[in-house]
Amino acid sequence: MAAAADVAVDAVGDRATAAERRPVVTLRVDRNALVPALATLLIVLHLVLRSWTAAGGWFTDLDFQATAAALGVSDEVTGPPGAVALSRALAAVAPLSWPAAVGLALVGQLVVDVALYRLLVALFGHRPAVLLPLAVYLASTLPLVGGVWWSAAVVQLPVQLALLAATAAHVRYLRDGRPGAAVGAALAVAVGTLFSVGLLLVPLLLAVLTLLWWTEGPLRARLAGLVRHRSAWLLQLGAVAVGAGTRALTDRVPVDAAGLADGVRALPGTLSDTVLPGLTGGPWTWSPVAPTLAAPDPRAGVVAAAAVVVGVVALVTVVVTRGALRALLLAATAVVVGVVTAAADPGAGDLPAGLVAPAAAALVVALCLGLAWLPVVGAPVVPRRRAWAQRGSGTRLVSGLLRPALGAVAVALLAAASLSSTTAFAGYWHDNHARSFVETAAAELAERPGVVLVDGPLPETVVPAALQPAVPASTVLAGLVDQPRWLPDGEVVYELATLDGEGRVQLAAVDPVAGSGAGPVPDCGWTAGPEPADVPLEDAAPDGRWIVQVSYLGGSDNAVFITAGGARAGALVGPGLHDLFLQVTGPVDAVRVEVQDTGRPLCVGAVRVGTTRPLAGR
Repeated sequence: MAAAADVAVDAVGDRATAAERRPVVTLRVDRNALVPALATLLIVLHLVLRSWTAAGGWFTDLDFQATAAALGVSDEVTGPPGAVALSRALAAVAPLSWPAAVGLALVGQLVVDVALYRLLVALFGHRPAVLLPLAVYLASTLPLVGGVWWSAAVVQLPVQLALLAATAAHVRYLRDGRPGAAVGAALAVAVGTLFSVGLLLVPLLLAVLTLLWWTEGPLRARLAGLVRHRSAWLLQLGAVAVGAGTRALTDRVPVDAAGLADGVRALPGTLSDTVLPGLTGGPWTWSPVAPTLAAPDPRAGVVAAAAVVVGVVALVTVVVTRGALRALLLAATAVVVGVVTAAADPGAGDLPAGLVAPAAAALVVALCLGLAWLPVVGAPVVPRRRAWAQRGSGTRLVSGLLRPALGAVAVALLAAASLSSTTAFAGYWHDNHARSFVETAAAELAERPGVVLVDGPLPETVVPAALQPAVPASTVLAGLVDQPRWLPDGEVVYELATLDGEGRVQLAAVDPVAGSGAGPVPDCGWTAGPEPADVPLEDAAPDGRWIVQVSYLGGSDNAVFITAGGARAGALVGPGLHDLFLQVTGPVDAVRVEVQDTGRPLCVGAVRVGTTRPLAGR
């Protein structure tokens, strides 16, 4: 007789042994292999979208300034000292190489993404739940502009990396007490301050993390636990002193008081229009603030929806998990402080308001989201379910909320929202007229070596009008292999060229702001011979940079000297009707023309003082 354990009854009542039954297959998933695989997939998708967005753009006006400074064409470049050094290094090695800039930015973003994932695993272990805070950061649009625009990337990416490196090193120090980890955290802070003065507050963030998660008991006991790590705090204090001192030497003032005040005033708008939508994959709509660049411009309904989503997530977190409120308050405080201090950085320059979002805010929110829900490995303080969530219907409700399928849906919704917002931003970023302008100018100048160009303003589609004085044509074209000869002050040339709106080389004509009118000598104008020809202008040209055009008629070879605006320059001239061009800086109310051989006079027919424009045609 078969044993009871070996006998079963099928659907029709036939008896069968266990060996005759079909074996049950149990699918076992290795968490240690699954979590890294899914994280890799999310990071790869993030980088693919970022590379597509970045590759369609090109350099902007501030990028041109860095290139010109690196090549010695100009000293006018703004930004934190670390960012300026990186920009100059790229410009010196690969000037105007957009693939090089995109490649470096993507490598930096890859390092940040991987560092965030490794920190989440170090804090919470190889659990699938770490993928949700990782997805929140990857789907956020807060790091978007700072990841594709080179002048912003050399600030935002190092700041994020420094924040992650300091936090990861400090966590290692808290676990094993090794001095090397504490030194690494301090070094990350010191280096990070070269890119943002906001990194000076990271030691405070690390102290709060230590106090709230790595100490326990009453406040006195917690403070005593904090003091036990005094060697780490002394190193952090030294890093702050070094960083602040370095920024004081490079920027003269470590904090821009006016920028700080502006940041405080703009804080409500930044939080509502940039941070809240950006954390939920928004803003979906953008507003152009400069050629190819756009700032978040969400509709009122989007702002309200983002606030509701963030509010509901925060409420559920606090209602379900005991101890979560401290993590949410830390996130909110860090975001507010980060937004304000970013505006107070003296190296921030005159960037349009709201253009570069605080990318580090997305990192802090992702980390604090994990701290609110997940226990920290090796830390004495862990979040716990509230009593109501551990019995009866509460247990079933919480279990439903924490199902992996619901997390997958949340990740998919974030990804879809991020894709929509990024695509909308790319519509502005890819519309970069500067690329075709510089490529056309490079081809034209290669065909016309030796041409003399006037260094003047460019179309607003290449450089905004507000930046024209600081970013002239010579700055934009500083990275070209075939450099033109730019007309300097105090040099006379016989023919002058300029660039039209498409980057083509054209002969230059002078649009006068002041002119001579008709001269006193019939059929001549003014005679330059034994006596110089002093040509008065009907309307004096005010202080500025001007092109002086002298039209003359000569009968033979001679040497001519032109004096205008405090500058005097000469040139050899031949017989016939010709023009001479001289660039001067300053007010001009009269022009003097002299000849070296006074026995061979020439006639000065007209004088124009003004700016240049391209002649029609070639």
